[in-house]
Amino acid sequence: MNDEKYMTIAIEEAKRGKGKTLPNPSVGAVIVKNGEVVATGFHEKAGMPHAEAVAIEKAGIKAKGATLYVTLEPCNHHGKTPPCTEKIIKAGIKRVVIGVKDPNPVAAGGIERLKNAGVEVVVGVKEKECKELIDDFTVLIKKKRAFCSLKLAMTLDGKIARKNGFSRWITGEESRRYVHRLRAEHNAVMVGAGTVLKDNPLLNVRLISAESQPKAIVVDSKLRIPVHSKLVKERASSLIVITTEKAMLSYKSGILRDLGVTLIPVNASENGINLNEALKSLPKLGIYSVMCEGGSRLSHSLIKENLVDKFYLFYAPKFFGNGVPALKGSEIDRKVSIFDIEPSGEDFLIKAYPEAR
Repeated sequence: MNDEKYMTIAIEEAKRGKGKTLPNPSVGAVIVKNGEVVATGFHEKAGMPHAEAVAIEKAGIKAKGATLYVTLEPCNHHGKTPPCTEKIIKAGIKRVVIGVKDPNPVAAGGIERLKNAGVEVVVGVKEKECKELIDDFTVLIKKKRAFCSLKLAMTLDGKIARKNGFSRWITGEESRRYVHRLRAEHNAVMVGAGTVLKDNPLLNVRLISAESQPKAIVVDSKLRIPVHSKLVKERASSLIVITTEKAMLSYKSGILRDLGVTLIPVNASENGINLNEALKSLPKLGIYSVMCEGGSRLSHSLIKENLVDKFYLFYAPKFFGNGVPALKGSEIDRKVSIFDIEPSGEDFLIKAYPEAR
């Protein structure tokens, strides 16, 4: 039980870096000696010291003979920083408790290295929670594209707006703050062109404090985005429009580029845009995680094409009846694995992952 207690502290440390560390994983560490926490650490961003190194540096001589709790298997390779395994061994730590193994084959091998050096190693403590911390990193490593989560805020009967399209506000204030926290944890927020035309959003973080703002992405096969929209007028330098090669030949594309908007041309598909190609193009721009916030056609396409890596489904305790459905498109058959169900003020949130096909 003590292992779970201290790993929980390490998880909370890791959350401090969530959204800032990519393309590295979010990792937290705690050093405990004689039942006392002597140091904590987390990975702040790529290129900076890893969580284990931060905690060991803080602990100093107290690290000798102590137990290290770390959410992810310590790295065993030379990257921008030295291997954490060597720091652990040199510090004299006698026991290491690990949440989850590293999915990156380049960095793996830390467990074996520590065991070979005589360090006691325990693996899999609060594994479920530690896996969630690195779900974005895992997709980046395994699928070679940006991680894509889908957020839907809807009524109990699955409507995201009234019949007239009015949607403000379906969920309560606490859920909206949660969404802004999610925005801060992603590199970009994505919507379809229809959402821009209907809601004229800014797609930024406002309800909580944030060190930096996520980029804004609009999927727009025909470049329908108005030049007078808030995104173009106020966020042009951080706005990315994913469109088609054909649309790039239009007069509108030149106007948008002159205003500072980044345009990414991808191949067309039967749904308008090749979304898989779009997600694979984003890491080249430093965007490794994206949260889609609609609309219903874009959400449908992402699910149908198996491109949603995580679902955040907010349900408000109300019914709209003949309103706008959460998904619009042809019939789809997809299953999810529910990770957690939790209250969110007067609403409730379902977090889920797609079931492996």
